[in-house]
Amino acid sequence: MLELFHMMILAAVQGLTEFLPVSSSGHLVLSQNLLGTREGDIFFDVVLHLGTLGSVFVVYRREIARLLQFDDAALRYMLALAVGTIPAVVVGLLFKSFIEGLFHSPLFAAAGLFVTAGFLFSTRFSSGSSGGLAVPWEPRAPTLSKSLLIGCGQALAILPGISRSGSTIAASLWLQVPRAEAARFSFLLSIPAICGALVLQLSDGPIAGANWGWLAISALVSFAVGLLALRWTALAVVQAHFWKFSIYCVVVGAVALAVLR
Repeated sequence: MLELFHMMILAAVQGLTEFLPVSSSGHLVLSQNLLGTREGDIFFDVVLHLGTLGSVFVVYRREIARLLQFDDAALRYMLALAVGTIPAVVVGLLFKSFIEGLFHSPLFAAAGLFVTAGFLFSTRFSSGSSGGLAVPWEPRAPTLSKSLLIGCGQALAILPGISRSGSTIAASLWLQVPRAEAARFSFLLSIPAICGALVLQLSDGPIAGANWGWLAISALVSFAVGLLALRWTALAVVQAHFWKFSIYCVVVGAVALAVLR
C-alpha cells in the first residue's frame, strides 16, 4: 500500500505540473528521488502523461471537434501541429537512450528548472495581445515557420526540468502569437507529443510486473488534477501573469540543488 500511496503523490504532482509551466518531468524526477520510489521509471511517467492527456481532450473538446471537420482552416491548423511536433520526434528518436539516462539525475532536473525560469521570466517583456477568445473558436494556425520554432521549444522540453508548456508558450509569445491562442496551441500540441512518447515507450515491449490497476488509478488522479492545472495556466497566460511562475522555479531549483549536494 505504501507504493500505491507514493504513486498517488506522483500522479498528483504530474497532474498539477504538466500544464503549470514548472516542468512535470523535473518535479517527477525530484519527487521520485525524495520518495525513493519509481526513480527513473519512464513508463510510469508516460502513464501519468496519458492521464493528463485526457484532461486536454476534455478542456479542449470543442476545439478538437472543430478540427475534426477537416475543412481548409482545420487542415491548416493540424498541419501546423504536425510541423510543431517534428522537432520532438527527431530528438526523441535520435537521443532516446541519452535522454532516459538524464531521468536518473535529480541534479540535472534541478538545474533545468533555472532554464525554465529564464523562459518564463522573459515573457514578462512580450507584447502579445490577449486575442483569440472568440466563441465559437475558429482555427487560425501560426505560420509553419512559427510552428517549427515553437516545436523546437517542445523538443528542448524533453529534458527533465524544462517545462513543455513553459517553453512552447514562451516561444509563441516571443513570436507574437496572441496569448489565448498561445496557450491553446501549446496544449493541443501536447496531444501528438504525449501519444508519440507512449508509442515510443511501448515499442520496447511489454512492461514486466506492471500493476495495471494501480497504474490506471494513477492516470485517473493525474487526469483530475490536470483539469484544474490546465485551466489555471490558460488563465495566467491570458492575464499576463505567466512570468510569475519563474519565481517558483528558481526557489524549487535552488532548494533542490542545496538538498542534493
